[in-house]
Amino acid sequence: MWNDIGFDDTPEGGYDMPRAKKDAKVLNVKLATPVYDQLEEFCEESGMSKTVAAEKIFTQFFHEYFERPADERTIFQHGIKE
Repeated sequence: MWNDIGFDDTPEGGYDMPRAKKDAKVLNVKLATPVYDQLEEFCEESGMSKTVAAEKIFTQFFHEYFERPADERTIFQHGIKE
């Protein structure tokens, strides 16, 4: 069925409602080329976007990190460069 502005807005017509925007913040990072290449390969294999992959990777890392007692959270120590 065509609406008054000329679009078929029925589900059968293929009109997709826009997705609700999620609460998010923008993060711009500069990655070393080998790390970026791994991210790109991971995304190609998994079919995930870089945003979704990064969110999942960060979520898993933070979950494991914050499960440890505070005195054992030493992966990044002051004065040590990765």
